[in-house]
Amino acid sequence: MPSLRLSKESLLNEFRRVRTLDKYVDAVRAIVNDVKARGDEAVIEYTRKFDGVALTKIEVDIDELRVLASKVDKDTAQAIDAAYRSVEDFNRRLMPRDFEEECCGLIRGVRWVPIGRVGIYVPRGYFSTLIMTGVIARVAGVKELVVTTPPNGDGSISPEIAYVALKLNARVFRVGGPQAVAAMAFGTESIPKVDKIVGPGNAYVQAAKYLVSQYVGIDGIEGPTELVVCADPSVDPGVVALDIMAQLEHNSAIAVVITWDEKYLNAIESRLNNLNYLSTLVDGPKDCVDLINELAPEHVTLWGLGNLINNIRNAGAVSISMPSAMIDYVAGPSHVLPTESSARWRGALSVYDFLKPVAYVKAVSKDLVSDLARHGASLAVREGFNNHARSITEWLLTGNLDKSS
Repeated sequence: MPSLRLSKESLLNEFRRVRTLDKYVDAVRAIVNDVKARGDEAVIEYTRKFDGVALTKIEVDIDELRVLASKVDKDTAQAIDAAYRSVEDFNRRLMPRDFEEECCGLIRGVRWVPIGRVGIYVPRGYFSTLIMTGVIARVAGVKELVVTTPPNGDGSISPEIAYVALKLNARVFRVGGPQAVAAMAFGTESIPKVDKIVGPGNAYVQAAKYLVSQYVGIDGIEGPTELVVCADPSVDPGVVALDIMAQLEHNSAIAVVITWDEKYLNAIESRLNNLNYLSTLVDGPKDCVDLINELAPEHVTLWGLGNLINNIRNAGAVSISMPSAMIDYVAGPSHVLPTESSARWRGALSVYDFLKPVAYVKAVSKDLVSDLARHGASLAVREGFNNHARSITEWLLTGNLDKSS
């Protein structure tokens, strides 16, 4: 993507340019189907082909995890522990409560139930991703975590991933790419079938997630990293530029700079030589918010403009006068975020991605519920479902109430 200063309209068009997965889906479909049919045998073949590793053992057993984790230096271990606690604490505060009420002759309520087994795809060496997914799943109450990550050339995995996996009591498999996604979706002799797959990955991994999404849940189809920065001219342009430079370290990342002072924008841009990004000038803070909501980006940073936070509707996560990299590692929210404008309907990965609301109703008084029941029967007849209506009316006449406590 070129470094361009654009009008608002041109910026929207450039940002929304479709990054299709079609060519990847066609290439990945055969791999997914092969893993579904042949299990471990196919997984081993594709790992040899794509990673250059001849697997003799797919799972990283507990003893190997412990040996690897012991190689993590003290400072890194302390940093991982701090990030773990921060993400854990933030997501505990998001946990919903079960509720039950009595209304119109019914007891009705909702129980929040965790997903049984979750698969986590962790790109090679990205141990922070395991923190940002696995910790949240554990907070939600998920009992089984299955982690896949591409092996190094010698067949090992990152010591830091092993360290986090031990804290999570997760099973780890040295498999990456589309074959890992397919293995988790369908199960193999070694890798258990999961109920939902979460985690980032390249276009081939995303294509595999798309293909298996009719069989298991997924968190979303993610594209390149996105950052939109809106900066007040009173903020040090060097600090703002570093925020942008940080996200541009990701492959194919998209960064946008918005402000309303041309000299200030020039000062930021002078620090971004040879980097690819987009920029635009707006009339003021309100226009900046409006543009952010239209773009619906993954990351947003409001530099010196924290008072605008209540007006931001469409963003994966917002950093206020703080680098977006804080969210990537330690601030608390997950760094698994919606891209490609999907922030219009999704947010950051959270406990809600690992929970299901199980609703229930129970009649406690036919007299009190009779009016509501008759309305239900009437609606059923109106839609042409006569047996729906009969099931209600006959229950009112002859059915028994549940007396269990």
